[in-house]
Amino acid sequence: MRLRIIICALFSFFVFTKKTVGQNQRILDSLLNLSKTVNDTTKANLYNIIATLYAGNNNDKNKEYGYKIIEIGKKSGYEKYVALGNMKIGIYHYVNNQLDSSKFYYEKALALAIKNSRLNLESFIRQNLALIYVDQTNYEKAIEQDLMAMAIQEKLKNSFNVANLKSNIGIIYIKQKDMISAEKYIKDAILELQKNNVPGTFCYVYQNMGIIENYRGNFALSNTYYKKALLEYEIGANYSIMSDCLQNISLNFINLKMYDSANYYNRKANQLAKSTSNEMMQFLTFINFSTLNQRFFNKPKVSKSFIDSASKYTNVISLPEYRSVFLQEKALYNLVYGDKDLGYNLFDKYITLKDSIVSLENIESVKNMNSKYETEKKELQIKTQSVEIEAQEKQNKQKSLIILFGSLALVGSGFFGSLAFINFRKTKKANIIIENQKMEVELKNEEITHQKELVDEKQKEIIDSINYAKRIQQAVLTGEDVWNKVSKDHFILFKPKDIVSGDFYWAYNTPNNRSIFALADCTGHGVPGGFMSMLGNSFLNEIVVENKIFKANEILNKLRSKIIKALEQKGGTQQRDGMDISLCVWNKIDNSLEFAGANNPLWLLRNSVSSSGVESKELLEYKADKMPIGLYLETEIPFSSITIQLEKGDIIYLSTDGYADQFGGPKGKKLKYKSLIEMLVKNSVQSMETQKVILDKSFADWKDKQEQVDDVSVIGIRV
Repeated sequence: MRLRIIICALFSFFVFTKKTVGQNQRILDSLLNLSKTVNDTTKANLYNIIATLYAGNNNDKNKEYGYKIIEIGKKSGYEKYVALGNMKIGIYHYVNNQLDSSKFYYEKALALAIKNSRLNLESFIRQNLALIYVDQTNYEKAIEQDLMAMAIQEKLKNSFNVANLKSNIGIIYIKQKDMISAEKYIKDAILELQKNNVPGTFCYVYQNMGIIENYRGNFALSNTYYKKALLEYEIGANYSIMSDCLQNISLNFINLKMYDSANYYNRKANQLAKSTSNEMMQFLTFINFSTLNQRFFNKPKVSKSFIDSASKYTNVISLPEYRSVFLQEKALYNLVYGDKDLGYNLFDKYITLKDSIVSLENIESVKNMNSKYETEKKELQIKTQSVEIEAQEKQNKQKSLIILFGSLALVGSGFFGSLAFINFRKTKKANIIIENQKMEVELKNEEITHQKELVDEKQKEIIDSINYAKRIQQAVLTGEDVWNKVSKDHFILFKPKDIVSGDFYWAYNTPNNRSIFALADCTGHGVPGGFMSMLGNSFLNEIVVENKIFKANEILNKLRSKIIKALEQKGGTQQRDGMDISLCVWNKIDNSLEFAGANNPLWLLRNSVSSSGVESKELLEYKADKMPIGLYLETEIPFSSITIQLEKGDIIYLSTDGYADQFGGPKGKKLKYKSLIEMLVKNSVQSMETQKVILDKSFADWKDKQEQVDDVSVIGIRV
């Protein structure tokens, strides 16, 4: 039995979430078609994405596109692409465990990245070099590369990549059994991740904190971290590594002598390993099942069946450390229940194999100690020489100044010489173009190419602007501190279809003990929807916070007037932009709730008791007015409101139509409100955070390969 340490490494600029093979193939097909119509620089960037997608399941293709990127780089004179292509080929060799070849290509890429001041690329190459040094157990070199990569990411202010690198350094210290240093770096990584606080990104750091506490013998605390990691894996749908975490929990329960719990988590790990085709984890879980049934449940026949199941994984057993585990388990079974001679023979093989593994570890340990001794020896020599160097420096001060100015002159000459050479090359190239491309059609083609580059550049600027708009929208949306004052027991599921969302949520707590909150769905999604959402958010602040209007229907009437005025809506055939909204005013003094809605209803889930005394869950729907916030009829009809007396334990649910309208499932149909309501009722006994996780996962499972059709938002508040 063993703990699995999870290393989180980035092999390129692009980080992809978990996708199915079909999804990846669709993306690949689209990118390949697009690459046929774009210029070389755009094509190189597309090839980078294509190579990254291939790296996981077709490493040869990853190498092929690496060479294509190099070819574009040499043809265009952009060395950054030559560097990027070499890094891709380095990844190819690393995946094939050809470490020397991998290092050769990484170092070629690194030299070009440094030469061309490509900081991000340099950082990722150094991170990949660190992985090679880890595999070679040269931990000092690995940490050195990660620290240099981290310094770059800190300069670029990329807290996610800084966290990733700190976590990797922590893992290297775990491998050296230096848990104090490991804990420091991994906790620093957690602090970096908290700067962005993106759910699903904490899984690796929590799991490795669990490994540290396991090493210290703090098995209960270790499981606390593992369970935090499980929740993060669930959010990120990162099922391929989640089985490692489940198995580690199982091992902790064995140490805590809680064997039923150990069996339960090992079974979950086994099921997940099967569903993700993780042969190594399937093998380990079968070994654990055998151990539990042989030593703790006293079921030798069951133990034997699991050993037989584990024996089928010949690829895994061919690896020395896994073969030793298998030999030990089979030997112990035969010594107690089976053929003792076979047991002694297997145990002898186990001891021999274990000794050879330990010997290799000892050799590496001696190498590391010698390396440390040599380093300390060099440091001592440097200290001894420092006094002499100081004296020598004073004597040579004048010489140094002369050398310095001389060097600057040489560098300046070299610099201007380089400029002259570059200008010479440019002039020569221009002359060739003038002499050989005099035809009008060719000049026109050159102009078209230039225009395409401008379009590509503008497209990048637009995407950058939209990403910036997303950050602005996130800043405008009501923060968690306000929602915690509404109710500490709540959740907000918010999933934009595009980068920015047409849905928005808003809340305000008045000085006279009222909480006002709303969920709105604006016309459209993406950028147009995002503009409308920020407009609605601003108007609600003006109506409620500044003008102190606290009646639900009056708030909607005022909001409609402001939207119509702002959009200059005058009727006729023009597009009728606006929003659907559900808005609540919760008076906490008498525990009453006033609701007003424009197309979007309110759902109230309440515990009810029948005449026979049986408790059940009842979901009450309070319908909204069938008109939007915006121009609808020539004559405006005022919005109505309804007052509800709340009871302790009631749950208020608000939702836009995006969740129910999503296509998916086995027949590609809409999910519909009925399914959503059934899900809310079924899971209402769970904590609000768990309800959110279930809703999120259920949506992803239903959607599967389908495209998300609309922005999705659901709010739950427990009274």
